[in-house]
Amino acid sequence: MRDIIQQVKDWQAAGETQIVLATIVETRGSSLRPSGTRMALNSKGDIAGSVSSGCVDGDVVAEMEAVLNGESLLRRPFFGVTDELAWGAGLACGGSIDVLVEPWQPLYAVLIEELEARNTVAFASRLDKPSHLLNKANGDTLGTLGDPDLDGAVLMDIAAAWPLPYAQKHAYPQGDVLIEVIPPPPTLLIFGATDFAVPLANMAQILDFSVIVSDARRAFLREEKFPGAEVRFGWPQEVFQPADIGSGWAVVVLFHDLKFDVPALSLALMSEAFYIGFMGSQKTQSERRAALAANGFKDSALDRIYGPIGLNIGGKSPGMIALSILSEIVAVWNRRDGGMMRQRKQEVLYV
Repeated sequence: MRDIIQQVKDWQAAGETQIVLATIVETRGSSLRPSGTRMALNSKGDIAGSVSSGCVDGDVVAEMEAVLNGESLLRRPFFGVTDELAWGAGLACGGSIDVLVEPWQPLYAVLIEELEARNTVAFASRLDKPSHLLNKANGDTLGTLGDPDLDGAVLMDIAAAWPLPYAQKHAYPQGDVLIEVIPPPPTLLIFGATDFAVPLANMAQILDFSVIVSDARRAFLREEKFPGAEVRFGWPQEVFQPADIGSGWAVVVLFHDLKFDVPALSLALMSEAFYIGFMGSQKTQSERRAALAANGFKDSALDRIYGPIGLNIGGKSPGMIALSILSEIVAVWNRRDGGMMRQRKQEVLYV
């Protein structure tokens, strides 16, 4: 949804009122896009997003045009593949997708507001009629799926999935419902405004991370070096508390200086960060672990540190090393090992 927000807002700002959405409800086999992916179409024929990265988007647009033209209020096309249809209206990658096509609903405007505010939000879509329910992080619920018992059952399933990323079809006696829990993109906290921090901050923002760069050295921490990122001057323990760093945060320590490394790593280890990376050789890693152990951190805590940092892609320049670091962060966030795709023995559902 995030990837089409700006285009949809631009359409609406220009006076467009007729918009149709296509949402992936379920995938089977190999698919380039996961459940919850959306594509939008307006009355001028402009398209935002993709549900298949091309192979069946044309057929999905035809279904969207039918709703746009008033031929039906809601459509539920299914696109699969067989050997003889591999290059026709099917997914040449060998999978299948179940798609919901519906007109724009007012509750989508609230969903956009929550996503832009970087709040975790849950969104439920009934698959047999255009009705939705939205559940905010503060517990407020907007909309209805048309049945109080169904609303209650869906809210219970939302609570069970919250707050991790989630998009799955649920079957209820009243009908099928797509439930999505959409957390904000991760936050990247970089300690050490070094040359490696510049490309790392830039690349992370391309992936929609919120980026914070912190350093106690004024000469290094200059705002013009990090456009779009928040900068915080001071020692780690002066500008952050462990409670500030949540489970959606990745922390990278780039100082390579004992007097900064240990406070920054100590802060990160006392937090809920999903990733803690530290730049330094194996020798430096051992020295920092010893210093942290002397401060009371046990091996189980120290094992949370990814160091030497990054995936082994062989790059030596700041940009290449930043790519290596960010790739490892994304792999950990998605619970993947970061290996080469062609070496996987199992079918990859989506990248």
